[in-house]
This record gives sequence, structure tokens and C-alpha cells, in this order.
Amino acid sequence: MAENDIHSAKCAFYDIFFTNASEAIFITDPKGRMLTANPGYLHKFDICESQAIGKIPAILKSGGQDEDSFHALFRTLKRRGSYRGEILNKRGDGEVLREWLSISSHKNGKGEITHYVGTVIDAANQMSQSLNKHYYDSLTMLPNRLLLQDRLEFMINHARRNNELMALLLLDIDRFKLINDTFGYEIGDALLQLMADRLITCVRDVDVVFRSGDDEFAIILEEVAHQEDASKVAKRILNACAGVIKVSGHDIHTSVCIGISIFPIDGDGKVPILQNAETAMHRAREVGLNNYQHYKPSMNARALERLTLENDLRNALGRGELSTFFQPQVEIKTGKITGMEALIRWRHPEHGMIPPNQFIPIAEDTGLILSIGEWVLRSACAQARKWQKTGEPLIISVNLSANQFQQEDLVPLVESALRDSGMLPSLLELEITESMSMKNPEDTLKTLTSLKDLGVRIAIDDFGTGYSSLSYLKRFPIDTLKIDRSFLMDIPENSRDAEIVKAIIAMSHSLNLSVIAEGVEKETQAQYLLEHGCEKMQGYLFSPPVPAQEFDRLLHAQRG
Repeated sequence: MAENDIHSAKCAFYDIFFTNASEAIFITDPKGRMLTANPGYLHKFDICESQAIGKIPAILKSGGQDEDSFHALFRTLKRRGSYRGEILNKRGDGEVLREWLSISSHKNGKGEITHYVGTVIDAANQMSQSLNKHYYDSLTMLPNRLLLQDRLEFMINHARRNNELMALLLLDIDRFKLINDTFGYEIGDALLQLMADRLITCVRDVDVVFRSGDDEFAIILEEVAHQEDASKVAKRILNACAGVIKVSGHDIHTSVCIGISIFPIDGDGKVPILQNAETAMHRAREVGLNNYQHYKPSMNARALERLTLENDLRNALGRGELSTFFQPQVEIKTGKITGMEALIRWRHPEHGMIPPNQFIPIAEDTGLILSIGEWVLRSACAQARKWQKTGEPLIISVNLSANQFQQEDLVPLVESALRDSGMLPSLLELEITESMSMKNPEDTLKTLTSLKDLGVRIAIDDFGTGYSSLSYLKRFPIDTLKIDRSFLMDIPENSRDAEIVKAIIAMSHSLNLSVIAEGVEKETQAQYLLEHGCEKMQGYLFSPPVPAQEFDRLLHAQRG
């Protein structure tokens, strides 16, 4: 059959389908003005063709949808070139119907949009409901995890048949929970929509972006020539998503972590490709904010090691493997011990002492930090009571994790620990980090006020590393600021850090706050702090964290 005959046959088929289809079909120009509509469309909206031509399609101006919904629809259409979703249609008699609207763009050989084709189907149709509910994310209009599974299997089979590479990228937004908790879910949702827009601009038309989870996205890269091509896309995404995004008047600092797996190098099927991309993404998160990682077999060994450590940590408390160490806080001028910070330590029966930076993040992620944190609080109060009885009324500082600080029964828990131990409330100092205090300042103020009503002291830990509002800082019932060790490492040689430390000391004094410098390791650091009015310090220059018995010896030496 000649090419012209084939073209004529196709045109005839499309003409018959367009004319006789029960669905409402319309075609618009690139600006959205109606070019033509089929009889099904004219019948549905009870209009004649002359009333439709040159106008905005009736479904888009029926009055069933609010203006914001249509702005979102047009944004999706502009960025993706297509739209699928449920829409409300208001009939002439006032009845509101749910319709399933699908619009796709069509381009010429130069890549220019020549027209849009739209179909309108009754949303009561079971297939439409299924598509809407089960396969597309209603917030971003991206295909969801179910379609990801289906598409991934299809593309793996395609790559296998054609002996090609295919890449899967999984990514999530760094600190998204913090953003949600700080600014609210409306801002979080708006950020997800903006991120979806940016991701789409970073890939080719043949690649597909999915919203696969809460703040997690996936991208399938088809026909990848080299592994490095996936790296280039990952770098493009990091650049596009890092920095400050303005959302509803708020400046949100964003970044993402990306994990990459390549078929068939990193797996021979859908399950291993997904699992290995996820493993790589978790590794990217461990490495730090705003980076990507290719999957490596060694990551599975690391993941197994972490899982084993998590299982051991779940049993550590019951087996008596955890203990409390105490690091002295001293007057810089005299070297006299005035207090201490209680710190958790874990002696593993096989691996010896496990560094806190290895097991504390696991405790935070798994929720074990609540039971561990309560144990540290009660243990510290009991030990402080023993020293109190021997005539050593020392202030003991206990860190509160973000999860602990947010739990509803925090105040009753502290009250119970004080009551059960018999410790004087004025000798207990609870430490929260600067960034933690600013997540929700009004709630923080209420919680801190309730704790102060018990008679305890409050300290802001790691001061200078977060984003404080001084207006809130002066409203919080704070007793102590702790200068973060990162500012002390290079003083007095580093003039910038030295000026920051001097400013924090001066501000603390102006607010009538006590100030303690953490991580002091050199005499020159201590001398600089003393010269600029810092009263107290803690660090290896005086003593590392030690068990209670060793702390007793330090106190005994001081008395001598």
C-alpha cells in the first residue's frame, strides 16, 4: 500500500473515531482556544459548534472548579505537556458532576506545540476512577509508586531485549520533616509541587518522573549510554534543587539526596534495582546533605552492619550494656568543678565501646531514643543525688533529643525523675539545641516555661550553629548558652571564629545568661575565653567524659 493511501486510511479512521466516539473530545490551539469539538462534546455541554469555536473549552469555565484549581491545571499542562485528573463540571441546571479530564499536547517536527487534544469522561467510569485514585499523585500530578513498579518492569525488559543500560534514580528532600513541622503542611505541599516542576526540567521527554513516597521521588532514565550519564542528570538535579526556594513568602533552604542503580550492572530485575537504588540513597543521606551516590555492593554490607547494630541496640538497655559518663564543667579562672554533662556510652559485648555518633542516629531513626533518653535522665538524677548527699551540690546537664522534646509527657517525665531520685530541681539543667528550639518557637516557649515551673535550669546547646531569632531567644526562659566546639577549634588564630565567640559571650552577659564553652582542648583557647569574660568550659583540656567512679576521684582531688 502506498504511503499516501496509508495516510488517507489513517485520516479516515481518525475522522470516524472523532465523530462517533461517545467521549467528549475537543482540540484547541496552543493558546487554549477551541479549534473543533466532536458531537459527543457538543451534546455533553448542550452547545452548537459555532458557540464553541474560538472560545475556551466549556469544561474549563463551567464554574465547577475554583480559580486556584485551574491555575494548578495549567501549570501542570505547561510543565508536562499533558494533564490527567478529576475535575468538577457545573451543568446549566446547577448540578455539579465529576469528570475525568485528559489533555495532551501535540508538536510539529521543530518541537513546537501545534495543538492540544482533550477528552472528557464521566468520572463514575470505573477505569477513570481507578486511574485517578490508584496511579497518579493528586498533589503533583506525577505517576505514583504503582506506576513506577509497572514502568520499571517494562523498561527493564526493554533494556534486556535491546542490550541497553537503564538507570533508576531515587531521591528525597533533605530535612523535609523539619520543614513540614516548622512551616506547616500547606508549605510542605507547595514545596513538593515546586520540586516536581524542577525535576521535570532536569530530564528528557522520554524519561519519567514519579512521586514514589511522602517526600521521595523516582526517575527512570531510558537508554542510558554510559553510567556517567546518570551522574550528569544527578548533578543537574542537585544544582536545580539546592539553595533557597521562596514558598508563600517563606525562604526555604532545600537540597536533595540521590541514590542511583543501573540495570543490568546493579541488578537483573525490578526488585534488586529498586532495593539497590534505595540503599544508595540512604548512603547519600549518611554522607551529608545535597549529594548523590551510585550503588556499590559494599553498601549492602554496610546496611547489614547497621541493621545488626540496630538489633543489638534494642537489647542493650535490658542487658545493662549502656552506662552514663560525666564530663566536668569547670571555672576557667580557678579550675574548680561546678557541674557536669551526662553522656550516654555503650559497651558492646563483642565490639567494645561503640562511638555515640554511630548509635545515637540509629536510636533517633528507630524511636529508641525515647527509652534511652529517659534512662539517661533517671540515671543522671540518681547519681547527682548521691553527690548531693556527700556535700557536692553540682549542676548536672542532660541533653534532650528532638524526639524527647516533642513528646507530650516530657514535663511529667522530668517531674517523675526528680521526685523518684530526690534530687534538687535547681541542680538539673536540660539542654536543647538551638535549631530544635526554633522549629516551633511558640510551642518551645510553652514547654520551656512548664519545665522552668518545675525549678530546673535550661541551656541552649551548640549555640551559633542554627538559625536563632533573638526576639524569641530573649523570651525563652534560658539560663545558659553553650558555645559550640566548632567555633573554638581554631581560636585565637582564626580571627573570624574568635570574633564570633567574643560576640556570643558579650550577648550572653547582656541577657544575664551563663555561658559555657564546649570542646576546649588547648591552653590558648582557655586563655582567650578567660580574657573575654567566659566563666566556664568543658573539654579534654581538663577531662574527657568519665564514669562516675572516676568523677569521684576528680572531686576528691579537688577537695584535697
